[in-house]
Amino acid sequence: MDTEIPGAVKREQELFIWVYRLPAKLSDGFCFGGGVPITFMNVDWFNGSEEMKRADVEAFVRKKKYCAPGNWYLCLSATPEFTFQFNT
Repeated sequence: MDTEIPGAVKREQELFIWVYRLPAKLSDGFCFGGGVPITFMNVDWFNGSEEMKRADVEAFVRKKKYCAPGNWYLCLSATPEFTFQFNT
């Protein structure tokens, strides 16, 4: 019997983390016209583990060659704890 819920996020997908470098200038003010496009640079992606905490993810990213001073990074995941931003 198949017990998987169609469309459900599997645990290994929940632990997958994407890392984006945010642009130096983000949109500001109000936007009533449907959005303002900005470019996010996808700099990394990896599988997290159940033992990891937010601080572990941030420390891991900070050790990478792409992580440079003065930048903001956005980590995205289906797991809320792994969805956050930080600056260097």
